[in-house]
Amino acid sequence: MKICMYQMSVSMDNQQNIAKLKNIPDCDILVLCEMWNCPYHNDALKTAYLRHDESLMALKKLAKSHRIWIVAGSICADKYNRCYILNCDGDIVCSYDKTHLFEFHNRQDYCENEVFVPGNHLQCFDTPWGRCGILLCYDIRFPEVSRILAQNGAQILFCPAAFNEQATKKHWKLFTQTRALENEVFLCGVAPAKYTYKNYTSGGHSILVDGFGNVVVELGEEEAYKVVDIDLNDIEKVRKRMPYWKVRRNDLYELKEIKK
Repeated sequence: MKICMYQMSVSMDNQQNIAKLKNIPDCDILVLCEMWNCPYHNDALKTAYLRHDESLMALKKLAKSHRIWIVAGSICADKYNRCYILNCDGDIVCSYDKTHLFEFHNRQDYCENEVFVPGNHLQCFDTPWGRCGILLCYDIRFPEVSRILAQNGAQILFCPAAFNEQATKKHWKLFTQTRALENEVFLCGVAPAKYTYKNYTSGGHSILVDGFGNVVVELGEEEAYKVVDIDLNDIEKVRKRMPYWKVRRNDLYELKEIKK
């Protein structure tokens, strides 16, 4: 599985954002960041739904013309922060609406629920290379989500995100390594390149971690593509060596998704 992690700098000019997608390198799956078509700030997000159709159509054309799958970061879909998964025919395989909305209180308060409502389902999807799961940004702070996706067969978790600069420095790498290690899965987290819009500054540092928690690749802050070739069959080797899943005490505890 050749994954192209595209750490792009996001603009208020959506035609500029879309234009950046045209020259991607050869890959099997392209992964974009959370809100790749709009700055991650509530003032901008409140009208981001107007970019939905234009952005989704561009993704469909890209997937079909390049014959690639796309984990399409996220865009504003009505009142949801939504990630679309597209196959190489440009068809929507599934979509995932962010279930945990970011909330933070300090010198400045921030509540993502001023713009979005939370989704109500978790999402795995099958590809020609293996089974995958999807998180969006703040979801990574909730271990239950990653565990359920892994229980449901995901060998790699994709996490489009938009951590701010300070959260990136303090928590981003720690969370990605932890979620990969504790579930023995690959974790691919793609963030925007460093940019500033009003009081928000993104942190960059897109990252791919293997099932032992080792960093396979980590980008800096600048806009960049990175293509990484991984084998999802390696997950079985990891789980054979360290049989967490075999040793778990399902007679004492369990975790399951509540279907709605």
